[in-house]
Amino acid sequence: MIDRVPPTAMAKKLARLLRPQHPDYHYLKKVFQQTRALLEIGAAPLTKRLPELLTDAELVAFYDAVWHAHQLTHVVMLKLLLYTGIRNAELVRLRLTDIDLQTSHLRITQGKGHKDRYVLFPQSFRGELAQYMERQRTQRATYLFESTRHRPYSTRRLRQLVKQYALAAGIAKRVYPHLFRHQLLTYLTRQGIMSPKLQLLSGHTAEQSLAVYRALALSDVAAEYEAAMRVFPVR
Repeated sequence: MIDRVPPTAMAKKLARLLRPQHPDYHYLKKVFQQTRALLEIGAAPLTKRLPELLTDAELVAFYDAVWHAHQLTHVVMLKLLLYTGIRNAELVRLRLTDIDLQTSHLRITQGKGHKDRYVLFPQSFRGELAQYMERQRTQRATYLFESTRHRPYSTRRLRQLVKQYALAAGIAKRVYPHLFRHQLLTYLTRQGIMSPKLQLLSGHTAEQSLAVYRALALSDVAAEYEAAMRVFPVR
């Protein structure tokens, strides 16, 4: 066993050496970076932890709070978030022309230099979504979700809404839009949909696995997705 100087005692020794240099935070950071390099000590590995998900009962309570507010836009918006697992920035950028009711697909515009991708929504949701889209068309909307000034919702506003409904539902956990992405992907995994099919639904990319993903199409996943979503807690 190595007979090490206790950390507190070592810190005092280092402090005596460093004090004459009048160090600030950035100087100390550089000193310890160089010290780690000289001792060949790498940075501690980052551990990814899944956030605390909602129980089925909490998920239903959340949706009930949205439903009882009688705000159709919020109902459709949050159902899409729950059903598709798309990112909040992707949700607020959806245009009416991005929705294909025939195939139950959403087109996600990836931006310059990136190919658009497509995600599924349940066929059982098509009627409700079609009615909402018709209402938006009569209001000459461009985006699926617009403010009264015909501007797309902001991600900040979406976070506010999610927090508001979580509080109304009496949920003590931290609830935010991206949580529902984790919620859906975890749910689909438990239903037996595994990578790389799950990756196709989620839009994750991994350069070393692209050859596998190119061989798949959404049609290969659609039946499994539909079967899984038939027993999703929110209907």
